[in-house]
Amino acid sequence: MEKIKFKIDHIDPLGQGISKSGDQVAFIEKVLPGEEGYIDPIKSKKKGRLIFSRLLEKSSLTVASERRIKAECEHFNQCAGCHFLHTDYENEIAIKKTTAKKLFSYLPQIKAEVEVICAPERFGYRNRLQLHYNNETMELGLVDPLKSQIVKIENCKIANQAVSNKVKEIYQDNAWEKLTKFEKNTGHIEIYDYDGKVELNINKNYAHGGFSQVNEQMNEKMKAHLHSEVRKYVPSEHLLLDLFGGGGNLSKELTEYETLVIDGFPPSSPTFGNHQTFKEINLYSKDAISKIQKEAKANKERSIILDPPRSGMKNLQEVIEKLSPNYIFMINCEVSSAIRDLKSLDLNFEILNATIFDLFPGTRHFETFTTIRVC
Repeated sequence: MEKIKFKIDHIDPLGQGISKSGDQVAFIEKVLPGEEGYIDPIKSKKKGRLIFSRLLEKSSLTVASERRIKAECEHFNQCAGCHFLHTDYENEIAIKKTTAKKLFSYLPQIKAEVEVICAPERFGYRNRLQLHYNNETMELGLVDPLKSQIVKIENCKIANQAVSNKVKEIYQDNAWEKLTKFEKNTGHIEIYDYDGKVELNINKNYAHGGFSQVNEQMNEKMKAHLHSEVRKYVPSEHLLLDLFGGGGNLSKELTEYETLVIDGFPPSSPTFGNHQTFKEINLYSKDAISKIQKEAKANKERSIILDPPRSGMKNLQEVIEKLSPNYIFMINCEVSSAIRDLKSLDLNFEILNATIFDLFPGTRHFETFTTIRVC
């Protein structure tokens, strides 16, 4: 396929630059708004009307953004893990804010300006990495979905020091091959700095041993914001429902509220507070909300802390109808799923606060916090 000419209009929620020409749309990684050039398509769909590619060299640009910088990470051009290391952090935040504001503009119920809480550090924050291996091709690294291959990543800039040291250790003399010798041919190795100890797990579930946010500093900022919002709107005699609550991380310090923590997986090392009660309920099961309804005290007003997985909470309407919360404090790691779930609601509500927390500097990802009042 011949090179295509592109001009980037904006960056989409997946961190891709969008270029349109006639009925053809190109999705190009590692570019910035306003940039122009020529690029080789890597994938195409719909008979060439949808093009997917990645800028590998600045020389492919005929017009480069003034905000473009040389990425500090040696793997950036080939790695699909980070999206914005080719620009300064201030511009990265501006792009993320623009993305969030555009998506929230689809909701007429929003009553607040979108706020941004930046990270104190752009590098060295991540406490967990998942590397994929292939024993047949003898490869270990991050999966590049665009090229369907494993990219060797020996020096990840966003990993914290303990995780970085362990990554280098398993790459040294191909030590990882011994670790996976008796495992299935393809799988993953997770390096996890948890509670001050670096754990190495092979083909186990994500965050095996106990879930924690990958960026502890930003997690604390997000919790502080949540606590402030809860205390601002919810009287202490109300019941809190902490859905997808895990070990009760988000509600642990809200000691003045009786709290029911719900999750499908009980924590391996529970440390709940006296105000918290844990109930194991698979929130994606058919009768999950009815089960919670039975557990929640009928004579108490209630509000919900909702921290769903990336896929969101598609049955949010049922949650509200059956549990009758006054407020929902919702945290999403995928803003598009949050907007989808809120747009689906056929009831009256207001969004009183919308704040994005940059828990994942360098990448397209960020956490979205919303305070929702059910009218």
